[in-house]
Amino acid sequence: MRRMTPLVLAVAAGAAALLGFAVGWVSAYLAERLQPAEDTAAIRGRGRLVRDPFVQAGLAIVWAAIPVVLNADPPTRWLEAGVLAVPLVQVTVTDFRTRYVYSVVAAAGLALGLAFGWHFHAAPSLGSAAPSLGSAAPWLGSIVGAAGGALAFGALYGIGRLIYRGGEPMARGDITIAAMVGAEAAACAAQALVLGVLLGGVLALIVWAVSRSRHAFMPYGPGLCLGGLVTLFTC
Repeated sequence: MRRMTPLVLAVAAGAAALLGFAVGWVSAYLAERLQPAEDTAAIRGRGRLVRDPFVQAGLAIVWAAIPVVLNADPPTRWLEAGVLAVPLVQVTVTDFRTRYVYSVVAAAGLALGLAFGWHFHAAPSLGSAAPSLGSAAPWLGSIVGAAGGALAFGALYGIGRLIYRGGEPMARGDITIAAMVGAEAAACAAQALVLGVLLGGVLALIVWAVSRSRHAFMPYGPGLCLGGLVTLFTC
């Protein structure tokens, strides 16, 4: 596919932003069915066209960036990136706001990653080689990524339980999120998870600086999901 002219690219990005905003509305609407009424009522700026401004704005930005970053790639790859981004953005916003992980949402993202995360990352974009776990069975990338994410964070959870003598070092839902990110990133799972941990540390520093308290709680989920989002465009 040839690169688009600046005018066509601007139109494509604008259309993609509108679609992302609409998809964010659907995602937020479905998430409302899972969360307590008080959590839904606490969302500011809600209305008929805006169910969750952060989810919808986040997906509008991500979807607008897709035709820009994946300019020379076929539209099918744009669609894969857009769909994979939905649970990542939804989990980021929900976990950051409520400090709670809805396993159903993370499980849906895990299923999407297993379905075609491997295909997205195995398809080479212009000027890059396709990362793959093996040309004979590239679909193994998502399975290994999911298993690796779950095992890595499961081990961290177990070690944390020992260190804190039975206390909860992280939410068990973070293990599901790590599996989701690993499945979506497929052959790039290690990069996504390491980047997610680093971004989680940056977010924690920001939260601590704003709250001026070293005891402020920062969930792992948002950092992991941001690592997955960055990997969509860089790997």
